[in-house]
This record gives sequence, C-alpha cells and structure tokens, in this order.
Amino acid sequence: MNRIHATIAALLLLASGLRANDTVIPAPEPPPVGVLRFHVDNVKEAVGTIWVGIYSSEKDFLDREKARLVPVKVTTTGRTYIEIPGLLVGEEYALGIFHDENDNGEFDTNWLGLPAEPWAFSGTLKSRFRLPDFEEVKFVFRPEKKQQELRLRVWF
Repeated sequence: MNRIHATIAALLLLASGLRANDTVIPAPEPPPVGVLRFHVDNVKEAVGTIWVGIYSSEKDFLDREKARLVPVKVTTTGRTYIEIPGLLVGEEYALGIFHDENDNGEFDTNWLGLPAEPWAFSGTLKSRFRLPDFEEVKFVFRPEKKQQELRLRVWF
C-alpha cells in the first residue's frame, strides 16, 4: 500500500513539473486581523449617523476617497459603542469621525469653514486651530489593548 502512495505522489510531482528534490516554498501566512472596539462619548442628539474614517498612512489621511468609511446609525445620546472588523494587527491607523446630525453624508461647515457638526480624532490633538496630521493621531492596532474613547467636540 505504501508503494502505491509513493507512486501516486511521484506522479503528482511529475505532473506539476516538480522533481522530487525541488524545494517547495509554502505560501506566506496571511497577516492576523482583529476587531477595533471603541466608544464615542458626548453624543448630544439621537439622530443621524456617525461616520468613522479609518486611515492607514499619511498619504491617505483625511482623503475621503482613500478612507475606509464606516457608517454607524445613532439611536441614543451619551455614549455610542462601535466595532470595526478586519483591521490588520500591528499596523498603524488613525481615526477621524463626525456626527452627521442632518444625515446628508457631508461634514458640514459654517461660513468660515469651521466644523458645524461634532467631530473627533484618535490620539491627542496638539491644536484646535488646525487639522491634525497623521503622526499626531495615529495608533498601533492591538486588539488586546484597552478600548479607545473618542469624545465628540464642537467648534463653538
């Protein structure tokens, strides 16, 4: 019986173009993925959608076309719990969120160009008078770490 198995294995190797002494390189392991879990505090209105923009580099930071956008319907005030699956463990990310209170799919601004809807970023902002850069608000995703808490802010 062992002889039959060896013959079949040899025939399969020959059919695939490999010789018995060729080295077969295994396919690389896919990177581990996990679920990002975090809270958004200071939700004042139980209306609209919280849009979460997930950015993985300085190049794509705050570019809507390059972001992974996740909508979360708002049904309560206070704190909203959000889960985002499929993030690569050990990679750097930054979050930019806003509460689209009127549900028009846009981050509304006033006549001065200042935010008219509540917003937040991951990390700690160094200034309220400019947009942060990726380096300021990035984090390394580790599912076992304590959950992030983002607090919605308003400009005025």
